Amino acid sequence: MHTITLNTMSICTTIKLRANCGRTLMPRKLMIKKLLFKAGYSEKAIKYYLNKTNVGSIENPDAVATYTGLPCGDKITLYLKLENEIISNAKFEYIGCAGTATSGSALTMLVKGKNIDEAWKITKDDVLRELDGLPESHCADLAVNALHKTLEKLKKQITGM
Repeated sequence: MHTITLNTMSICTTIKLRANCGRTLMPRKLMIKKLLFKAGYSEKAIKYYLNKTNVGSIENPDAVATYTGLPCGDKITLYLKLENEIISNAKFEYIGCAGTATSGSALTMLVKGKNIDEAWKITKDDVLRELDGLPESHCADLAVNALHKTLEKLKKQITGM
């Protein structure tokens, strides 16, 4: 028996499939998509999650920082690359739930093409709008807090303080 479990703070959905029951098993991506949709994720958030949008690291980033969220303990490590004081690339690594993954993807899409001051103004609500909402909004807070920590580190590097 294969079990896939999706846990968000207040949502726990489990789909159990019997491998030898004579039925065709649903392809993994389709099964995850249905599970996330049932848990309250939008089509856009599901697309970010399945495509792993901007998940990974950047070689020789201009700034990198890790933020651990409360109350869940999920982590986002955010990497930023600048060209002429504009964020040209942003990627992230995460440990956590689908909400953390989708929030990280949305955030990286929002920061690209912005300068540091513009990026600093990105809010939880901006991330939630980019995702067409989330079942657990604290994940958007986690992403924005990771951004702020990374930008603070970047400003310290630029100013030398």
